[in-house]
Amino acid sequence: MLSAHRLPVLSCAESAALEAAYLKQNPGSDWSLMKRAAEELAFESLIFLNRTPEKILVLVGSGNNGADALLAAVLTSGTKTKITAVFTSKTPSTPLAKKVWSLTRKKITKISPLKLSSLNKINYCLIFDGLLGQGFRTPLRPEMKKIILASHSLKGLRIAVDLPSGVGDDSKGPAFKADLTISIGCLKRPLLESKNSRHVGRIRVVDIGLPFGVGVDTCSTLSALDPIKKPRRANTEKRQQGRILIVGGSQSMPGAVIMNTAAALQAGGGLVTTCLPQSIRARAAVAYPEAMWNGLTTNSSGVISSPKNLSKVLKNKDVMLIGSGMGEKSSVTIKKFIKNFGGDIILDADALRPDVVKNISTKNNYVLLPHAGEFLRLSGKKISAETGRAFARKTKTVVVLKGPMTMITDGTHLIYVPFGGPILARGGSGDCLAGMIAAVVARRRTLKLSLLDAVECGVVWHARAADLLRQDEGEEAVRTTQILSELSKALK
Repeated sequence: MLSAHRLPVLSCAESAALEAAYLKQNPGSDWSLMKRAAEELAFESLIFLNRTPEKILVLVGSGNNGADALLAAVLTSGTKTKITAVFTSKTPSTPLAKKVWSLTRKKITKISPLKLSSLNKINYCLIFDGLLGQGFRTPLRPEMKKIILASHSLKGLRIAVDLPSGVGDDSKGPAFKADLTISIGCLKRPLLESKNSRHVGRIRVVDIGLPFGVGVDTCSTLSALDPIKKPRRANTEKRQQGRILIVGGSQSMPGAVIMNTAAALQAGGGLVTTCLPQSIRARAAVAYPEAMWNGLTTNSSGVISSPKNLSKVLKNKDVMLIGSGMGEKSSVTIKKFIKNFGGDIILDADALRPDVVKNISTKNNYVLLPHAGEFLRLSGKKISAETGRAFARKTKTVVVLKGPMTMITDGTHLIYVPFGGPILARGGSGDCLAGMIAAVVARRRTLKLSLLDAVECGVVWHARAADLLRQDEGEEAVRTTQILSELSKALK
């Protein structure tokens, strides 16, 4: 049974059926659910926009999806915001839609769908797509297809409510092109299909309190961070807060292992020891005096060699992170460290090589952190939910599949992490993530977390910090390590 803090991944039909069953058992709860959905839509939209909108355009279908969009638009507006609404129908098709149309009629300006193309000269702050919801089935009606195609030329940040109109379980035709899709109640499976990626944009998932339950495919919520938000025990000491060994770096690539260490320290590691080339030890120690730095000799290629007192270096450590910046010729050293270590092992970067992974032993718990290129190198296949799950099952490891929508799998369960985004598309982002995961995994027994839960906590924490950095500084003029300054804020 997976943790209750996750939301399920469902088809539109599954989501609609479960929602209908809940409403049947809880008559009168539909209005409270709609209000919560609209509040969450407004909140996520304002975070994305990062200011009070001056002009909002709402594309309103006749059903509840259109009502969600209309109510969200009103909730995002300020006193001087102008809301324009394009209604595709003269009358609402549901009681809830009728209620929302009545409540909002004095706050909006109505425009006929026939005039939609004339709006493409206006720069809107937000454009809400509420034309079609999870009940959509192909084919598109000709008039709706025309509206969707006309919407492509509209200017503004484009927010799809639940799904981009035209995307569904059996979608085939044109669809609204969203910058952000906010899936309501669960993560809708069509949003994950590659054929729909050009319409979906970034994905956020909001919980409105529907008790869907979870299966083997789920998505994270910020509740994944709850275990590290709790106060530490009064009688704890540093050895109970994670004893971490980090092995990495080379003469030509010194930065990655230093970022590993910085992240592990910032993420609460109790004792952090880092093995790196002797030539960069002094600079690293000055930068981060909280860590213990073990300088190792290097060969002619600049790769570190395992020390003669290896057993002493490995002794009394809960987790080892190895691979960052070690270079292509580091496999012999990496395999020697792995063979002699008795705790949890995290493999990243240059440790993610077939000759290393094929020799791992089941006496340890392993976490692998590949991006798409590294996963191809390991498995010979493109990264996907199916190939990732199969590889984790084959290797008996937990695999973090890094990408626009990061996935975590233990070979059975698969968790999508709908946080972070393009701000993380920078060198060093994965090195910071690796150090953070090491810090949480090292404390997992103190925190009473499974290995999968601990890894998820680290991934969500990293992604949430990236979201906060985007809000504070934007996505362009920032450095990777600035994410670490947001870790404390991400727990508030």
